[in-house]
Amino acid sequence: MRPQFMASQGRLAKQVGVTMSLVKSIRVSIALALALTVSVSGVAYAADPSIDANAAGKIEGSGATFPWNQYTDWFRSFTDENTEGTPVTTGTSLAQFHPSSSTTSLVLNYTGGGSGAGVNNFFGSSRRAPTQMFSGSDSVLSSSQRASIAATDIGSKYSVIPAITGPISIVYRVDGLKTTGGAAATLRLNGPVVCGIYLGTIKKWNDAKIKALNPSVANLPNANINVVGRSDASGTTFVFASYLGKASTAAQKNCGYHSNFTSSTEANLNDAAGTFLPAQTQPGTYFAAIRTANGAAAITGKPGNGGIAPYVKATNLSISYVESSYATKYGLKEAALAAKTKRGATTVYLKPTSATVSSALKSAVTVEDPINPTTSFVQPVYVAGVNSYPIVGYSWWLIYHEYDNAAGTTLGQVQGMVAFMEWALTDGQKSTYLYKGYSPVPAAARTKAIAELKKVKFNGVSVWP
Repeated sequence: MRPQFMASQGRLAKQVGVTMSLVKSIRVSIALALALTVSVSGVAYAADPSIDANAAGKIEGSGATFPWNQYTDWFRSFTDENTEGTPVTTGTSLAQFHPSSSTTSLVLNYTGGGSGAGVNNFFGSSRRAPTQMFSGSDSVLSSSQRASIAATDIGSKYSVIPAITGPISIVYRVDGLKTTGGAAATLRLNGPVVCGIYLGTIKKWNDAKIKALNPSVANLPNANINVVGRSDASGTTFVFASYLGKASTAAQKNCGYHSNFTSSTEANLNDAAGTFLPAQTQPGTYFAAIRTANGAAAITGKPGNGGIAPYVKATNLSISYVESSYATKYGLKEAALAAKTKRGATTVYLKPTSATVSSALKSAVTVEDPINPTTSFVQPVYVAGVNSYPIVGYSWWLIYHEYDNAAGTTLGQVQGMVAFMEWALTDGQKSTYLYKGYSPVPAAARTKAIAELKKVKFNGVSVWP
């Protein structure tokens, strides 16, 4: 059986900066590490990585806000289950755990800022330092980003591995929408209409194209649509743009964020130049000239999923896109989106649920490998299936293969990072540990992801042999 851990005497409250403490209670003998192989959540793995008894310090990452709610929950659960002694709070904003046998502790910390910031931090001046041990990103690395990484001392010694998946919701606030029967109404949307809203060719909520999708809605208002988008370099925008690029019409190729992209390239996901890569570009910047030409108002920009969601909640007649957990957290209305495949002659409209996300992932994973994506387009958006929700994305960890004392990290910190990630890829993928609005990474991909963790070294020696 998998080694058992002593539970703490209470769960941590959420702390500023999504900071939770982790104490080194993960212990396995060399014999056990060599002999024990078990299966958790359908993933086979060797015994858990150990952590040095005197480990101390912060394990810090930064980047995507898409997985923020899940990471917060994971930090809390992992800390809670792998702690000895009683948690105490210091005079700082950090919650420290002190094990019964030691006064030292490890602290998990993740800072948002968007996928663009996370990727840039990954190969920036603080790379591999205690303040930048890993990054989070929801977007595939571009060729220029890979080249920038290769030009540093990192070279090719890094892994991009999927940590979690989740759907993106198209969220809106239009007060008082009713069906012809008087019940509260839910809007139906599809790729061409969402694209038209962002291009500025669809300006009002009672536009004929919106009305055509919603014949049962009695009172779509004759009012301008307040279009909202991310104001930072965003992986959520990357996934959203990936959807627009595949679900909109050939005539709307600007929605693909790629000048050569049309729906006819969908089969091979490449344009004439051999690359198709939706951008993290701020919608307010990207669509600015297009919207001006169409006589539409500017897009309102907000940073992070955590900036978009409360703005839409507070602003009538607005629309935007967020990771689904934020829609739940803020009680936002979610549009039902047209699936790629019809049921007979009827269009199927879906909301994000565990079942519709699972269906999308099963359809996509057979042809796309989310481990170490380079030129592959791997976000599972707009896949065929009457039960497949059309906007689903992976969120990745970027981790280095080499850590050392020269960068300021310690063996214990690196061990703690690997131990947490291994737990997140196994136990953390169970429904018990999934925050509402997230779904597990497919088992085959998680098996490969765990193998990537085995590549991590400290001072040239494997951290998890």
